[in-house]
Amino acid sequence: MPEKRRFKPRQRLSGVRDPKLIIIATEGACTEGIYFEDMASPAYFYNPRVHVEILRREETRSAPEDVLQSLDDFYRQYRLKAQDELWIVLDRDRWGDAKLGQIAKLCDQKGYAMAVSHPCFELWLLLHLKALDEYPVETLDEFRENRKAGSRTRLEHELVVLLGEYNKAAPRTEHFLPYVAAAIERARELDIHPEDRWPQDLGTRVYLLAEHIMDREPRVA
Repeated sequence: MPEKRRFKPRQRLSGVRDPKLIIIATEGACTEGIYFEDMASPAYFYNPRVHVEILRREETRSAPEDVLQSLDDFYRQYRLKAQDELWIVLDRDRWGDAKLGQIAKLCDQKGYAMAVSHPCFELWLLLHLKALDEYPVETLDEFRENRKAGSRTRLEHELVVLLGEYNKAAPRTEHFLPYVAAAIERARELDIHPEDRWPQDLGTRVYLLAEHIMDREPRVA
């Protein structure tokens, strides 16, 4: 029988309503979890009205079904409230539309939210630093393909070019989080078909999750 996941219970603070839980299950074993934990920390966007919980899993269990299962396990173990949110964070480049379609259908049935990046989470990180319209068409095509050269994908290499470094296993979030507002606006501009379940071209829905963590009302166009 698997060990019951330890979860720090919500604390009731005097004068503050019971905080909303945002539960996040990610495909990546390190990058996304570090990013979201730091975003919700006192150094950046801590808010007593919101508690962010990152679900940890074995590094080898990165398939969308495994990520979804971690949300299912949490949902069964803990009593959640109507205000609480469960999110799954995935990359399109590894799984494609057919697999994502299956996961999206299950998320709809379960009431989970999806934040898919096309092609991957590094695009979201890039948007903290630069808008895509600053790149030539040829480079954008390279981003779409996001081929691996050596140990890095094209987008990982771009982050190294802009920052001088990028370690996927231990990203320095101080490079990104001061500019999250710019990333949100750039990602929203790319999201020209919000009715689709995930971006069909270069784009990322992580901006929606970021707004929820920041307890910020989404801007209406």
